[in-house]
Amino acid sequence: QHRLLLPPAAELRSVTIDGKTQPVRQSGREVAIPVRPGAQTVALTWREAHQLGWQFDTPSVDLGLTSVNHAISVQMPRDRWSLFLTGPVLGPAVLFWSMLLVIGLLALGLSRTKLTPLSMLQWALLGVGLTQVPLSGAVPVVLWLLALGLRERLGALESPFNHNLLQIVLVFLSLVSLRLLFDAVGQGLLGHPSMQITGNDSSAFQLNWYQDRAAEVPEQATVISAPLWLYRAAMLAWALWLAFALLNWLKWGWSVLSRDGLWRKLAINLRGWHSRRGSGDADAPPPTKD
Repeated sequence: QHRLLLPPAAELRSVTIDGKTQPVRQSGREVAIPVRPGAQTVALTWREAHQLGWQFDTPSVDLGLTSVNHAISVQMPRDRWSLFLTGPVLGPAVLFWSMLLVIGLLALGLSRTKLTPLSMLQWALLGVGLTQVPLSGAVPVVLWLLALGLRERLGALESPFNHNLLQIVLVFLSLVSLRLLFDAVGQGLLGHPSMQITGNDSSAFQLNWYQDRAAEVPEQATVISAPLWLYRAAMLAWALWLAFALLNWLKWGWSVLSRDGLWRKLAINLRGWHSRRGSGDADAPPPTKD
C-alpha cells in the first residue's frame, strides 16, 4: 500500500485504479492506495468546500515520494477577474502589468511633444482604456490626436487643393477614431477583461502550470482575483472620464479644422486652357476675352 495525505478540508469521493473504482476510504487526511508491481494509473477525486475569495491556492497534497511531469490546471469562473498568478516556473503570466509600464513611458513621451493639449495623466488614462481593444484599434486614436496637433502647428497651406485634401483626411480619421473609442467603451462595459494572460497554453479562464520534477509536496499555484463587478465599475468610471475629456478634445479639434477655413474654393484658369487649345487646333473656337 502507498499512503498519501490530502488537504486538511478534503473529502474523498472516489479512487480509481486503471479505470476501476476501488473501495478505498479516507482516514483523516491519509489515504492508503493498494498497489501491485508494474505500471498503474491511479485517480483520486476529492472535494473541498471553501469560498473563492481574493486569493486561491491550489490544494497541497503530500504524495509520499518525489514525482515527475507534475501538472496543475485551474479553470477560472466567468465572474472572476484574474489579477496576479504565481506557481511553478512553466506557467501563465499576466502581461497586463508590463503593458502598463510601457503605456506610462509612452504617455510621458507623448506629453513632452506638446502637440496636443493632453497631459501625461490623460495620455495614460486613454492608454489604459485602449488596452481592452486590439492594437489596430488603439493606434488610429493616437494618430488622430497627433495629426490634429501637427495640423495646428503646420499652419495655413498656400495650395487650396492641399488644404482641402488634408481636411478630408483629418475628418475621416476623426470619424474612425470616434467609432473605435465607442467600441472600446462597449468592450469594457460588456466584455471580459483582457489581462493578456499567456504561457503554457493558458488563457483567461484556463490556467496551466507544469514542472518536470516535483518534491513529495509539489509546489502550489496561487491566483489573486477580484469580482468581475469591480472591473465593470472601473470601466464605467473610465467611460465617464472619456466622455468629458472627449468634449474638450473635439472642441480643440474643431478649432484646428476651422482656423484657416473648413473648405477653400479651387480656382481654374479657363482662359489659359482655351488659348493653348486654340494654338494647336484650327477648328477650335477663338480665345475668350475679358
